[in-house]
Amino acid sequence: MTGGGSSAALVIGSAFLDDLGPLFPVRLNLAGEDLEFTFVLSEHPPGGVTPWVQQWSGTGVAGLVPRFFVDASGRRIRVELAGSAVRAVIVVPAEDPASPHRGRWQDQVPTALKLALEEIARMLSRCHHYAGGTEPLIDLELGYRPEAGYEARLAAAHETAKGWVRPVRPVLGMRWRTATAAQRKAFADELPEVTSARRWIRRRRTARIMGLEVELPP
Repeated sequence: MTGGGSSAALVIGSAFLDDLGPLFPVRLNLAGEDLEFTFVLSEHPPGGVTPWVQQWSGTGVAGLVPRFFVDASGRRIRVELAGSAVRAVIVVPAEDPASPHRGRWQDQVPTALKLALEEIARMLSRCHHYAGGTEPLIDLELGYRPEAGYEARLAAAHETAKGWVRPVRPVLGMRWRTATAAQRKAFADELPEVTSARRWIRRRRTARIMGLEVELPP
């Protein structure tokens, strides 16, 4: 398995987003060095799943060799990257052309997530460099929060722009798994402006990293 802590896993994960597209990230779960994605293909592959898998089987993904496993339904593809703890499940949408369109706003999410993962990886590497110790480990989870004012913005938008109005926004939730106090401080020192928002009975600190909202550990 590839070492290097959470930073190395995030570097591979960000390259994954680049190399196996177009994919929409429904879920991301990083637990230390173990990273798992759930993606949805933007459309049903022409000719079916088998040609799509054959096309990508001979191509390196994030600099590693991918292994593909298709379930009996032909609607879910599991991908493992040899030599790493990074894997993904890819969900294939239905062929029915009457299926609802995902929305053009989702086209922007993979790039925004990729940039945020790369920057968090860099921040972890720098805090390790400055503070020393073993490689810091984090937990990171991608979720989607309802976008305030969505209905009003959708109603006001021109018909051709409605697909760009997003009903939800991507948010990364971060927790420390293993890190020294010095590493946590070095990481905090690199954060952009931090704000606080009340969620239920707790107040969560958030920052925007490369434009993506990140909920920070206490």
